[in-house]
Amino acid sequence: MAYYNGPDAGFGNTEKSTLNKGNDIYVTTINDPNTLHQFASYTSLFTLSALSQADLEDTTTLLNSKPHDIILRSSGIGPTENTDRAPLSAEDKKILDKNERLQGAVEKSRSTLSKNRDLYIRNVTMNSVPGLNDKRRLTSVTQISMEIIEPSGITLLERIRGAAINNGYLDHLDAPFLLTIDFKGFDELGRPASAKDSQNMKRLIPVKLVDMQMDVTQAGTVYAVKAIPYNEFAYVNRFNYPRTAGTLSPDGKRLSDVFKTLEALLNKQNEDEKDTGLVEKPDVYTVTFDSKGIEDTFITTENLEQNGMASQGVNGADGGFYVANEIAIPPDYMKINPSNAITKILEEIMKGHPAYSDKKFDQWKSKVTKTLNVAQFKGGAQEVLDQAQDYYFDYFKIRASVVPIEGDFDTIRAMNRKKINFHVEPYKVHAYSLAIPGVSTGQNFKNFVFKTYNYIFTGDNVDVMDVNINYKVAYFQSRLKDFEATDVRKNTIEDASDKATGGTSATDHNTDGNLMTRSHPDTAKSEGTGKTGGTPTQLDSFLDSLTHPLADMVNVRMEILGDPAWISQSQFIPLNAKSFARGAGKATDPDIGYWRRNKDRIWNSDLRCYNTDVAEPIIMLNFRMPTDFNDQTGVYELQADQSAEFSGLYRVVQVEHNFTDGKYTNVLNLTRFNNQGVIISDPVPSASVTVRGGESFIVLKNELTKFYSLKELTNVKSNLTSIGRKYIDLASANVSRIKNKITDKIKGFIS
Repeated sequence: MAYYNGPDAGFGNTEKSTLNKGNDIYVTTINDPNTLHQFASYTSLFTLSALSQADLEDTTTLLNSKPHDIILRSSGIGPTENTDRAPLSAEDKKILDKNERLQGAVEKSRSTLSKNRDLYIRNVTMNSVPGLNDKRRLTSVTQISMEIIEPSGITLLERIRGAAINNGYLDHLDAPFLLTIDFKGFDELGRPASAKDSQNMKRLIPVKLVDMQMDVTQAGTVYAVKAIPYNEFAYVNRFNYPRTAGTLSPDGKRLSDVFKTLEALLNKQNEDEKDTGLVEKPDVYTVTFDSKGIEDTFITTENLEQNGMASQGVNGADGGFYVANEIAIPPDYMKINPSNAITKILEEIMKGHPAYSDKKFDQWKSKVTKTLNVAQFKGGAQEVLDQAQDYYFDYFKIRASVVPIEGDFDTIRAMNRKKINFHVEPYKVHAYSLAIPGVSTGQNFKNFVFKTYNYIFTGDNVDVMDVNINYKVAYFQSRLKDFEATDVRKNTIEDASDKATGGTSATDHNTDGNLMTRSHPDTAKSEGTGKTGGTPTQLDSFLDSLTHPLADMVNVRMEILGDPAWISQSQFIPLNAKSFARGAGKATDPDIGYWRRNKDRIWNSDLRCYNTDVAEPIIMLNFRMPTDFNDQTGVYELQADQSAEFSGLYRVVQVEHNFTDGKYTNVLNLTRFNNQGVIISDPVPSASVTVRGGESFIVLKNELTKFYSLKELTNVKSNLTSIGRKYIDLASANVSRIKNKITDKIKGFIS
């Protein structure tokens, strides 16, 4: 039975997760069991209420505050709710005084809300794509569907409008609302969950209602309501696509200068629409990147050429860019038009950052070969967590928010004026996601996953309900070959004879059983924007692979008992727009650390859920299948070495939440990391490490003792050719002489 070892010791099985040595605790796993398993029975309660501008701009008050302007609640609204009405702003009063019919409609809606008649939620379905994906590449995608029952009447729309007006929004269609999920449980004695447990099992999702269908019968009204998280409202076409064309010509040479130029162009578009009478009060854009997580670096000459910017000077000693003996002319960074989404424009801008070029992935070798097979760390789960960070690359992801401004109603458009924010933040990509043919990555990371699932015949299967595996027999990886004449930079894999290619000379193709990863050159490229220079092709290949996860070799659709850990709280929280100054180009969200409990952590240890906006979730899936019936005992034969081929580490690319008639289940869509062999390859383009000195012998000794028993070490001489090939330059060394030296050393190690 899994148990909680305390705040520093982590979660897990008493025998497998910790080692007690005296008074010290050594943690070997940080697996966290489903928090709902502690209850004999539980239910999920939903509340739909309104949000104000102040709520959106300071979200830290939401978790512990009481919902206001409640539209519906599973446990009943009660007679005392919705009795207070916030006063309308002076501007809204002027508008209502001029329109008697509008004034009457507003009063009717507020009155209907205050009657507190009960509506009920029959089921909720939420489909969340938390990481990089093929729908919007670098942003999350979530769809929420609710079936709402009103026993008498047809008043839901009136309630929604009344709640929005109470919070200063005459435009109820774009108003923000709050969907609250409370998990309430009871133990075997019928005692309710403690207040601390309830806090861990509460989720808040600010939402935007996007569609409503009504089925009216003699038994009442059934509403089919669709919604999206409010922070994804910025990705709709009216905000995400510019309504103008232009050229980004930044005055300075830093990343922030390019962001300022894009923001100015978008706001100029809105001001022009005001001048032509299309709008009364134009919306306001801010475009920023995280000043603490992303360096505001100078754009070097190399990156200028890669991204189509004209080189007009020389690089100074400090890395800056200046023009000698002439007036600096702003370079043309990028041409944009209405067919380019802002999220795509930001992606292309970030590809020009030195930290996200092809050179970024030179670090891959050090991360993928990290050898921590037995993770015994004194100091508890925090130390294990720190070690887990080393398996990730710092990449980037786009967050956004829309804030309707209270009391600022545009009579021409009949909607409130809005502040739209696009923000680029660091995002962690697992090193195993870059697995390439010929390089075995191993399963070292299995000690660092927060969720482990054991499927059937193991005795430990307490979560998995159903598993469906999709194996693509014809799968191979494309190696992009850039051949277009307009591209300034040629791809390094075009000539594999003398350059590092993003590939390898390793030939460990069969280290992952029958799941062999192959590759083949290809010319496919992701569609770019208006840059005149070519995007680094190796980077393009990497992004295309990450954003199309279901095209991978092994995909699994696994249904499990519902677990609140998969409702990532921080993923649904809008930016704190109040702190983002216009024209700054960079900013930091002061609220997000509150929701993640640590700004850069993969796992939220307080709410016990993944921070999927920080990194892609990784799980361990173990299969143990019977090989046959024993014809003498009549029971299954379960041998220790008979594990299914598809066991291993998976990244979670999509999560479906289903709340139906009191039952809560999850469906996890998984993609298996490739090349999870036992032996970890050395992914260098050519193996040329010469054995000299004690250090190389220690490396070889560690490899041998790790993968061979002491008995097999007696035959080490016959194995040296294959094992030592990674460490010995066979072309230039005397193989026999080195074999003899290593054999002598091995004898010493064994003794």
